[in-house]
Amino acid sequence: MITEELLTFTRDKLLHKADEVIRNSYKDYCEGADIDIQTKSDNTPATRADREAEEVLRTTILTKYSDHGIQGEEFGSFQPDADWIWVLDPLDGTREFLAKKAGNFGTLIGLLFKGEACLGAISEPVTRKRWLSDKRKVIVRTNRLEKSVVACTNPESMFESTELRRGIEKVQKKALEIKTDLNCMGFAGVVDGDFDAAIENNLKAHDIIPLLPIMLNAGLVVVDLSGIDYATYRFDTEDAFTNRYGVIAASNPKLAKEILNSFQEEVN
Repeated sequence: MITEELLTFTRDKLLHKADEVIRNSYKDYCEGADIDIQTKSDNTPATRADREAEEVLRTTILTKYSDHGIQGEEFGSFQPDADWIWVLDPLDGTREFLAKKAGNFGTLIGLLFKGEACLGAISEPVTRKRWLSDKRKVIVRTNRLEKSVVACTNPESMFESTELRRGIEKVQKKALEIKTDLNCMGFAGVVDGDFDAAIENNLKAHDIIPLLPIMLNAGLVVVDLSGIDYATYRFDTEDAFTNRYGVIAASNPKLAKEILNSFQEEVN
């Protein structure tokens, strides 16, 4: 389904152009320039980098594929009934960008075909590292939670209810270590073998759709917080972009099951 042309276009055109925008904005910001920081309706920040990167991505996509749709974090929907829909988060981790934490934020680009997440890309524009949904082999270091390093961007804010907080606290207590504030880079770290697993909640479609093909093609086990396997999941594009999602990604089935069971013991 995904051709080499689409992967090459994503890597060489889309990521290249978004990287340039964000890298230049980051350099300006670190040197004290005003990058027009605004607070959105969901109380999250957005900068000139977020907006300009998405603008260049949308223009580049529609110049090449005028019949495709787009769902962007900053500028919303275009041609939402198209078979092919690009899903864009131009700057995942704007808070870490503003905190000048290079390596803790990135650009996410995904592609849906009739609801299936079939292409994904992550780029960290400062370190210039990239992950695409081509086949690769994940590193398995352990299948036991007590020996696992687990990424979770913000355990306190992502798990809002009392029950959900008890669930994530159980995972935190059992894990060897929890790594925070990483955004999409936490999941990239599981693909690379730097971490053994990642668990997050309350994600937007823009946060998760680009990640799924990367993680699944690397051989990770990826489920939601009720245990539904994302390998067979299809997004209903009528409501996918208003829903929120939970996810557990682990380097092997046994570890994924232990994390899920530990979480659900406190929630159910």
